[in-house]
Amino acid sequence: MINTRSISSILFFIASLFIAVWLGIAIVTDQLETLIQSSAWVSLIIALLLGRRVWLMMIFLSAANVVLFSGFGTVQISQCLFIGITFLTLLMRKLRFEIKFRELEIWMLLIVVCIFQAYLRNPVGLNVFGGSAIGGKPYAFLMLSIISAFALSSLIINPKDLKWAYRLSIMGSLIGIGGSVARSGNITGVTTAELGRIPSLAIFGQSLSNWLSSRISPLRAALHPFWAVILLISIAAAAGSAYRNAVAGIGLTYLIAIAFHGGMKSLIFALLGGILAIVMLAFINLNFPLPGNIQRALSPLPGTWEQQYAVTADESTEWRVEMWKEALFTKRWIQNKIIGDGIGMTSEQLRQNQTIATTNRGKSSSGLLIQQENMLIEGSYHSGPAHSVRAVGYVGLVILIMAMIRVAVHASRQIQRCKGTEWHAVTLLFGIPLIVLPIFFCFVFGEYHTGVSSTMMGFAMIRLFERNIPLPAWQPRKRYIPGSTNLGIRNHRSASVADV
Repeated sequence: MINTRSISSILFFIASLFIAVWLGIAIVTDQLETLIQSSAWVSLIIALLLGRRVWLMMIFLSAANVVLFSGFGTVQISQCLFIGITFLTLLMRKLRFEIKFRELEIWMLLIVVCIFQAYLRNPVGLNVFGGSAIGGKPYAFLMLSIISAFALSSLIINPKDLKWAYRLSIMGSLIGIGGSVARSGNITGVTTAELGRIPSLAIFGQSLSNWLSSRISPLRAALHPFWAVILLISIAAAAGSAYRNAVAGIGLTYLIAIAFHGGMKSLIFALLGGILAIVMLAFINLNFPLPGNIQRALSPLPGTWEQQYAVTADESTEWRVEMWKEALFTKRWIQNKIIGDGIGMTSEQLRQNQTIATTNRGKSSSGLLIQQENMLIEGSYHSGPAHSVRAVGYVGLVILIMAMIRVAVHASRQIQRCKGTEWHAVTLLFGIPLIVLPIFFCFVFGEYHTGVSSTMMGFAMIRLFERNIPLPAWQPRKRYIPGSTNLGIRNHRSASVADV
């Protein structure tokens, strides 16, 4: 007699047979697409099995950050899975959560209001499968990040899962590099890359620096046989990528890590050591010239760099500064600098872009290069503040920067709270990038939508730490005043009277 278990086994066998036949046929015709589709189905099954812990899968796939098709990548897929599974778990009353409305939530809602008003005033449609700068795709991606962040921030989880998040984030970032290289078919990790630049090396170097900084002070790492190798590889990868912002990102990461691990004295010592390292590099380059991509990446630092690389880097900076001035100090490219023109391009801007591309050659009527005008129309400013003004105006820019700063402050508090405990590495891995974020966004490189996504997910991780790490809540340190009878902060007026 056939029972329920037998029927399930038969159905499973039939399904497995069909999948095996499909894989056998598909892998012969298109191996890469078959691998992607198979991975998608496996991801869905894993997400269903994880249940309430599906947020760990989002951490892993977000760290991997591999673009798969039409701008969609592992980040968006993982967010969709997280939202869907979390909603189902909520309906089954198996989700543990706690909703509180505090300071960071206010900043996040203000960002949402800025985005919402920009879309209502400058509608770009609902097409989410078009280009990255056309239609509603940027808004759809932002909404996924926002919903995921608010959902993640309210979860009550097993504290041990935070250690799994730590491991999965490191693994995901390193595996994602291999995925991007395989997807693009070249070592750069992207389908189209500027000659001499290798984005995959920049990501690799940053991933290593985040891992190292969470485990040990970069100063102490320089004296450790294993971590010294990781330190050198991370710096070499950033320099070899030919991206100046990669060197800046790793430099900021290591300086902040040194400050948290060793305090101000260690930071000062590291700065002196950095100056000595720059002098040594200049001497080495003078006698044994470094490869061109490394010299270009290091060109903002003083040194004996060859003129062609230093000039190329300076011209690139001047080229961008010229665009920023044109965008921010004229009325041609941004119509409303107070509350912005929205994200992406409207149909009118798309037609303008096509007209410029087909009717002009070399310099345009404005005196800018055609490529510069195209980038201005698309909003590709390569500047966090300039792109934010275009998207949500100066009002939105101020709100975003203030939100980034407050998230960075809270991240610093969680790192200090966990210092000397088993949770310190976890808070360092997720916290240091949040402290670097406002500096990097304002002075190195950034885009409004990526800045918002990073801030939102940073806010979510901070709330996870606050709610789920089994340690006393962070408290501000009390200042000790010599001569005072208590350890608290004494009133300045009473102190002056006592001194008299």
